[in-house]
This record gives sequence, structure tokens and C-alpha cells, in this order.
Amino acid sequence: MTSTVTAGTSKVVDNPEMTSRAGHNGRVIAVSLAPGTQLTDAIEQACRDHGVETAVILSVIGTISEVYLRNPRDITTLPIRQEHEFADEIDTVVLQRPMEILSVQGNVCRLDGELWAHCHALFSEAGGNVRGGHVFRATIWSQGEVFLQELADIRIDREHDEDVTGLPQIQLHGCDAHPRDAHPRDARHSDAGPADGR
Repeated sequence: MTSTVTAGTSKVVDNPEMTSRAGHNGRVIAVSLAPGTQLTDAIEQACRDHGVETAVILSVIGTISEVYLRNPRDITTLPIRQEHEFADEIDTVVLQRPMEILSVQGNVCRLDGELWAHCHALFSEAGGNVRGGHVFRATIWSQGEVFLQELADIRIDREHDEDVTGLPQIQLHGCDAHPRDAHPRDARHSDAGPADGR
């Protein structure tokens, strides 16, 4: 059975398998990244700089010199208890060579009170071979061009699902609550987001 509730300017739809919420597009943030910049850190910093609490990654192109990727192993089972770089339960691949950024998709929201960029990506190397996965971190080689779509009238953050997946899952909250009320910002956010399980 599906239930529908209107909250402010947003509609909430709940059924046993999913919850959805409709909000509105906010600003588009354009970001130019210099060589040596850490991609996921820069996405988080751009959101902090512009007061963005929830965003969708529209597009990222450019090149990288190094990337740390995560994929599940053939023997990985749920719940995953350790998903950080080089954890036994997951496969960490480190690629250290110039590669084209073919695609990055993902989102930015709060995890443990900090802005966190959740990115999955595809990269191509010499010969056209393509590698991909969940991005722990990636270093820009020649340039990076990032476009972010702010989400308005909707508040999303992540909470660890200890029982089923072990992973930080998105939580859709009441749109009447302003995200800055729940997560006040301060001047200490000048470095990377959560180090465990990017």
C-alpha cells in the first residue's frame, strides 16, 4: 500500500519498498579544478563555499593522475562491516597513470554531520581500457570541470544501516526542517570529509 503526503512544497511517497520525495532545483555550481587537486575533497569544499547542503553531481570531465577505486569482491556479503581503503571485505584498486574522466555521477549530503561526496566513476587509459567503481579519492592531472546541481525544498543525509547493508544509506527528511538548523556550519571545514568509507 502506498501513502502520499504533501509537506510544504514537496510531495512524500511511501510504500513498503521505497520512499521518494520531490523537491526543486536550486543553483548550478560550476567548479574549475587545477592540477593536483583532490576531486572528492574539492566537490565537498565547493558545496561548503556556496552553502549547498544537498546536491547532485551533474557532470565531471578532465583527467586524473591517480585514483583509488572500490568494488565488491566475489565473496563480499552483507552487511559490510569495513569498507575503507584496502579493507578485507572489499576490493581496492589503485591506478597511478594519466587517465581521462569519462563519467562521474553521485551526490553530496551529510554523513556524520559532515558534507560527503559519494562518487562513482569511469576512467579510460591508453589503449581505451575503461576502469570504474566507487571513488575513494582521485587526483586531477591536467584539469577538472565539475558541475553540481543544488537540490532545494528537500533535505537528505546518510545514516549507517548496521543491520542489512552495513553501508551509509540516504535518509529523506521533512522538508519543513531547514538543513542548516540541524547541521550548523563553522570555519573548521577546510579539509577532507569522512576518511572511513568514502
